Amino acid sequence: MPSKKKARKLSAIDMRSSRYGVPLITLRDPQDVVSEQFRVLRANVDFAASSINHFQTILFTSSEMSDGKSTVAQNLAVTWAQTGKRVLLVDADFRRPTIHKTFGLSNDRGLTTVLAMNDQPADVINTSELSKLFIMTSGPMPPNPSELLASDKMVQIIDWMRHNFDLVVIDSTPLLLVPDAQSLIPRSDGIVLVATLGKTKKKSLTSAMHILDLARAHVLGLVSRDPERTDKAYGYGYGMGYTSTNKAANLDMDRASKALVHHSASHHNSAGSAKDMSVQAAASHESQTAPVKQTANVWSSFANTNRGTARQTKTPPAPDLSTVVKEAKAAVPLVDIHSHLLPNIEQGPRSIDESLIAAKAAVADNIQTLVVTPYQQADKAMNKADDIQSAVLILRNSIKEAGIPINILAGQVVALTANLLAAFDRGDLLTVADSKKYLLVELPKDQVPEITSSIILQLKTRGVTMIIAHPETNQAILNDPKHLNQLLEQGALLQVSAASINGRFGKEVAAFTFDLVRRGFVTTVAGGADASDMNQLYHLSDAYAELTRSIGQDEIAILKKNAIRIISGLPVDSTTVQEF
Repeated sequence: MPSKKKARKLSAIDMRSSRYGVPLITLRDPQDVVSEQFRVLRANVDFAASSINHFQTILFTSSEMSDGKSTVAQNLAVTWAQTGKRVLLVDADFRRPTIHKTFGLSNDRGLTTVLAMNDQPADVINTSELSKLFIMTSGPMPPNPSELLASDKMVQIIDWMRHNFDLVVIDSTPLLLVPDAQSLIPRSDGIVLVATLGKTKKKSLTSAMHILDLARAHVLGLVSRDPERTDKAYGYGYGMGYTSTNKAANLDMDRASKALVHHSASHHNSAGSAKDMSVQAAASHESQTAPVKQTANVWSSFANTNRGTARQTKTPPAPDLSTVVKEAKAAVPLVDIHSHLLPNIEQGPRSIDESLIAAKAAVADNIQTLVVTPYQQADKAMNKADDIQSAVLILRNSIKEAGIPINILAGQVVALTANLLAAFDRGDLLTVADSKKYLLVELPKDQVPEITSSIILQLKTRGVTMIIAHPETNQAILNDPKHLNQLLEQGALLQVSAASINGRFGKEVAAFTFDLVRRGFVTTVAGGADASDMNQLYHLSDAYAELTRSIGQDEIAILKKNAIRIISGLPVDSTTVQEF
């Protein structure tokens, strides 16, 4: 069983991959020793697939999350393209996509829009730095991933891919969590299963192999990652030590899984470098027509990839709060996507003069851009989109005349009611910063209506993502946080309030808010300041400083940048979510 230290290391790697994509060492540094390991692995997969007629589609999956399947799939796709093959890398992991982040691409269109919105495959394919490597991202999260992947249209799309590319590399979901990957098994010529030594459970691996056997999958091999070698190999902080297992049709996976989870005492006691894995002779080639039961054989083993002495990893002492606050206020200017600054409107200041005072307070809090979000109920005539745009124009001119250096944008916070979609379709509702991409929605104070999931999905079909405002103050969510699991799975984002972090709503709400951030549920933080807050309008910097002190600078910087992405109508940076 992996130690807590290893678990933290794997968790950090997983979160890094979720936010920034996987480390693409084969493209960034082709001469690196790890790149050479991937080329050896590529050769072994090619050898295992040599008996397959017209081998063109290869599916990468795992039994559990965070086993490294995306890292293997994407780096191997690069190595195949480097041999001169026309390679299409496809992200079929609709729930936790990473390929668009690895290659710095937009994920507004992709495989899901081809399947569900009649986009043409050629229109959503992206080029890369390699002339032979092409990318199809996942596209927006659909409500029915496994059904789309199992559809007849997916068969047609894969036929099109076969016709236009030499090799199609598919990065899919783990087998045991959702049925998505199972839908793709019949559409793939070969399967590669990825696991992690000391992490992947024997029971999970055996269950995954049982699924593959039932599906009559042509399993090309098992790729195992050694966590003992992570953070030792190269600058990406994700070292690879890979072995591969040739798989006959009736492979004795019990022995393979025992080898996978076994760590010898000498392995654990090694100081500074991992011991080489044992090497067996290459397996005899598999006969496709007459399967023969055989034991797993190691294709190759790779020496420790550490290139030098490990860097000092001693954690520096945490700065005191005053230091953190000063650093936060000196950092990147903030964007607040939820505020009540329009005068003479519900929850807003009583006059334009008070609005100007509030704007100055926002500037003092290092806020560069404010989205004013008057409250709107879809079934009432107040605060409609055109009215707010006119009021924002007047406020913007007054702020300019007063010489206050802040940018004011228009938006709304909309009550979630059954009439929301109708009001949106009429044009009565404003998206955040009028970006046409994100709609700020407030749930009732004491419940999560049954219609919430449906409205999230219906907005998705209109190209709009729901951002749920301050869910941490909703009593039903406080009582049962599991409500949030489904809301995020459906595609909603969460915005928590600075006041919750700063303790204004009590210790229970504050503790819950910190927990939401730690678990990866939160997309951004907003001020939510209103007329009742006039004496201390803005405390967004303080909230970010508290989070930075407790959780970490890199994690919290993402929340700040997401606010900028939201007002720009860009995809936000997601994080690994630890569900309730």
